[in-house]
Amino acid sequence: MRKFLLCTLFIFGSITFLKAQTSHQVNVGNNFFSPMNVNISVGDTVVWKWSAGVHTTTSDSITGQNKWNADINSTSQTFRFVITSPGVHHYYCVFHQSLGMVGTVTATVPTGVNEENNLPAAFRLEQNYPNPFNPSTIISYTLNTPGFVSLKVYNAIGAEVATLINENQTTGAHSVVFNADRSGNVGSLPSGVYFYRLKTGSLDQTRKMLLLK
Repeated sequence: MRKFLLCTLFIFGSITFLKAQTSHQVNVGNNFFSPMNVNISVGDTVVWKWSAGVHTTTSDSITGQNKWNADINSTSQTFRFVITSPGVHHYYCVFHQSLGMVGTVTATVPTGVNEENNLPAAFRLEQNYPNPFNPSTIISYTLNTPGFVSLKVYNAIGAEVATLINENQTTGAHSVVFNADRSGNVGSLPSGVYFYRLKTGSLDQTRKMLLLK
């Protein structure tokens, strides 16, 4: 992560603020983005850096005007993009999406900014991406109030197999990576239908996902 001295002016609806730019690096290797999810502030720069293979970083199901599509290879080794809209921004490699080469950038409005007109309208649990998946997928959700959050994964008979989140979290968009080979309370998980359940306060939502190995 690199901080620049230059401050840039950003405007969202009726709010205006100054923020020091920060860059976040995503390594692009053989059929993977690492880290798979990056948490940033709106106005930050994401830098995709090549390490192996021939790939792209291509936006999908994105928020606002944050659309991009760039080659990442030995001749085009880096691609920089400024995220200007809050939310969860999905992207993938055109050549290797079927192999699970996907990622997300979760962008939130920086703390200390007057967010009166930009607060999330609802508590929401998104469908995991990709789905079906093997072995990793990204689960995204939005909190309309801060509080203690629990996110757990269950198998088809209702047995808990993984705890992904069990902590206090702030209002806004959040994402977490679920790896079926490493996150299971019982070790690597077999193919099948699984359920992930998000709870905070009196709010409770569950969705279904499919692991195919």
